[in-house]
This record gives sequence, C-alpha cells and structure tokens, in this order.
Amino acid sequence: MNRRNDHAGTTVGPNVPAGAAPRTDLGRSAGYGTPVVPALAVVMLLLLLFPRLSLEGARKGLLLWYQTVLPTLLPFMVCTNLAISMNAMKLLTAPFAPLLKKLFRLSDPGCFVLLSGICCGYPMGAKNCSDLLEQGFLSLPEARCLYAVSNFPSPMFLAGYMMAKASQTAGAYLVLPFWKIAAAVYLPILPMFFLAARLYGFHRESPIGRDARQIGREGNDPRRGQKGQKDKRSWGGQDQKDTVPSHPLSNGSADRSAPTLPLDEALSSSIAVMVKIGGYLMLFSILACFIGLFVPQDTLLSCLLISIAEMTTGMEAAAQRVWGLPGVLLVLGAGTFGGLSGAFQVRSVTKNAGCSIRHYILWKTAHCLLACLFLVLLALI
Repeated sequence: MNRRNDHAGTTVGPNVPAGAAPRTDLGRSAGYGTPVVPALAVVMLLLLLFPRLSLEGARKGLLLWYQTVLPTLLPFMVCTNLAISMNAMKLLTAPFAPLLKKLFRLSDPGCFVLLSGICCGYPMGAKNCSDLLEQGFLSLPEARCLYAVSNFPSPMFLAGYMMAKASQTAGAYLVLPFWKIAAAVYLPILPMFFLAARLYGFHRESPIGRDARQIGREGNDPRRGQKGQKDKRSWGGQDQKDTVPSHPLSNGSADRSAPTLPLDEALSSSIAVMVKIGGYLMLFSILACFIGLFVPQDTLLSCLLISIAEMTTGMEAAAQRVWGLPGVLLVLGAGTFGGLSGAFQVRSVTKNAGCSIRHYILWKTAHCLLACLFLVLLALI
C-alpha cells in the first residue's frame, strides 16, 4: 500500500522510504497535467534544424511587440494600475456606468473592467478582472462573466491594422465601412454576456443594483462580523486601513495618505507583464513560421492555422493569400479569437479570474463565430 507523506503532501510508493523525496513525473506539466517532454523535444529539434526560420519568427514577434504592442498597452497598463490603487475608477466610468448597470446589471468595478477591455485591447480586460477579483471588488459570478466578454481588439488596433488588412483582402468589389467591422466585433457582447450570466449564475447570486460601495458598507456592518470586512473593498472610498500595502522599503511606516501602488511599482509590475507578453508573441510567431513550412502557404488551411496560432501574423497571411469576403472573415475571425498567443497572454496576466483558460478559449471561439455571422448579415445590407 502507498503511504501518505504528511510533510510533503504527496503519495510515497511502497519501496520508497518515508523521509525520501517523492518522485515526480517529468513527462507532465505541474499546471496542465498533459505530457510536455515530447512536445519540447520536437520544438528543440525544429529550432536546431531550421535556425534561420526560427530567427525570422523571433524577429517578427519581437518587432511586433516593440513597435505595436508595447507603446499601445504599456501606458494604459500603468495608468490603470495607478487608478485602481487610488480608487479613481468610479470617476472614469461615470459617463457610461448608468447604461452598463441598466443593461448588464454590473457593479461599478464591473463597468470599469468591461470598458477597459473594449478600449485598451488584449489582455487588459482579463488582467483588470483578475486584479479586482483578487482585491475583493468583484464577486466570483460577475468576474466569470466579465472574463468571458471583456477581451477585445482595441479601437485603435481595429481602426488601424485590422481595417487595413480587411480592406486589402476585400478589394474594390466589396466595400465594408468601418462601422460594419466594429459592429461585428462588439455586438457579440450582448448574447455572450447574457449566456455567461445564465451559466455562471451572476444575476441569481449577485444582488441587483448593488455596487461595490454598497458591498463595502455591508462588509463593515458589525452584525456581519469581522469576516465580512475582508471580503469586499469600498470602490472609491477612503477607508483602506486593512488593504493598503506598505512599500517594501518602508518597514511598515508608509504614509497612509499615499497611493497604495506608487508610480515606480506600477511601472515595474506593468513592465513585467509586458515582458511576458513579448515572450509569448515571439514563441507563437516562430510557431506560425513553422506552420508555413509544413503546410502549403497558398492554401486557406495555412492561413487558418496561422491565425489560430498568432493573430496579427494570421491577418497578414489572410490579406496576402485570400480575397473577397472569405478573406475579410478570416481577418475578423483572427482579431476576435485573438489566437493561442493571446490566450497564453491572458493566462499569464490573470492570477485569479475564477475561470479556466479552457473556458476562455471556448468563449473566444463563440465570439469569433458570432462576429463572422454578424458581418455576413451586415454585408447584405
């Protein structure tokens, strides 16, 4: 019989001494439970056999990160980190909060997450959703709903890169104005959110019309005990005695009136996230180059696989190889799905979003299909 090692929390085999280190399965990843060593062996072999192709893919991914992603996302990321730490988001979302509360019955923090996902692009919506859930501003059902619908290409990316590639593949015989592309991207929010709310029980478990400030007041109600004080934080409030972290160099003597996340900490945390995003862009750009090596490049299958791997590379391939409405749909599908690179970026910046990455990929697949359906219907108008 196997024996339980109470100190390590693992199972020890019958022939292994109780004090010995437990055996680990080197063929499985600790976080995913799937064999990774064969895949790593194949990747290493490809990198050694095709060094020029690997170099080209890495260069494309890093240039994309440096020229487009970094200057687009980093300022938004720093500003949102500071705004969250200073509880200033209620002021920023005030013009849109009444509509979003009435339509989706979101809290004030939920309105901020949705707006940041729409305006800032991948993966800011998921990152803010995870951060606010971890800090107690969002309930778990609301966070799961927002995790499903708060990741979009930004309006700048949509009006610039996506629109240029869609126009290139559409040609002169298919005229698609910007409003049709934008409507196809953002209209799926409605059916997806209400479906997610039904599946995750958001409107059943979350109090209707209650925002985070109300939740914070109830958490401080003496009749609810001390536990409620740690469950939710006041959105836009001033009482943060239990939640203001001290600076690492202050030894607990930080000024309580200072922002909870100073500018240097906001910069360092944002840059760390951006480095992760750049690494994933590089790796999946290399993968896209390998797909073009093994699959004929002039085929629809090649463009589809590249789009699944990496969004922008797939758009570029579709614009060069596929024409007419199928090409536009492929560009739109790549932008709304976000690619596996986008999914791994989301996974890297979410600490506790209450929803697995498998659910995220399923929701993005649904978003892709709905966007293509809406665009076909709008093209007939």
